[in-house]
Amino acid sequence: MNSDNPFIFEATKDTPLGMPTAQAMEKYKQLGYSPEDLYNNFPCFAGAKTLARYLSFFQCYQMTLGLAGHMAEVGVYRGGVSLFLAKLSLLYEPHSMTQVHGFDWFRAPSAQDQEHAPEGHIYYEPFERITQLIGVQGLQRYVLLHRLNVVSELQGFFEQYTHLQFKLVFLDAGEYDIVARSIREFWPRLTNGGVMIFDQFNHEVAPGETHAIKELLPPDAVIRSFPHGGMPTAYVVKGERVSGRSF
Repeated sequence: MNSDNPFIFEATKDTPLGMPTAQAMEKYKQLGYSPEDLYNNFPCFAGAKTLARYLSFFQCYQMTLGLAGHMAEVGVYRGGVSLFLAKLSLLYEPHSMTQVHGFDWFRAPSAQDQEHAPEGHIYYEPFERITQLIGVQGLQRYVLLHRLNVVSELQGFFEQYTHLQFKLVFLDAGEYDIVARSIREFWPRLTNGGVMIFDQFNHEVAPGETHAIKELLPPDAVIRSFPHGGMPTAYVVKGERVSGRSF
């Protein structure tokens, strides 16, 4: 094993294929496109892997149409997935009560975090900026952010808001303690037929996520992958039958 590179399995397939090269990114900057061009014509600039990621979320969202419950993301970062799900809800269920709940502590990384994280793997977005991003689009009633420590405070959150049920939950944390606590709290609140999505199941960059999933999901749960590949890597439909049994 190369001691300089701890990732030798799944990460070796995470290649730039389908993503803009560094040269292309520099060229984009030189071509003089306006911000309006970027977000009105985003397929011109987004890589195929980025599009594949959001197609995977769209696939799961479509499975939940007609199901009762809200949607949730654990590990919000810049809010791309939460905002995407909220906009899908606006398109497909404009008069529903569905909301997207985003859970994150929005804490700036400590020196220790930066020291131990692999290069490029510090994910931090200021709470104030993402709140403004939601507000400027008029989505503050659709995307609700909860600033808390998932490991120590999520249980108390649900003890306070006992009515909350979900039809789609996306876990984008990667650490055992966070994923384990999330499964313990969200799985009983996930509607039968609802979808739980995992960003890094069966991936060496986050072994704790796989351990928590295997430990806490029902043993006969069907863990499926996405046809587009990439991340998210897997999902489970609650209640999907295996060998004539349901969970």
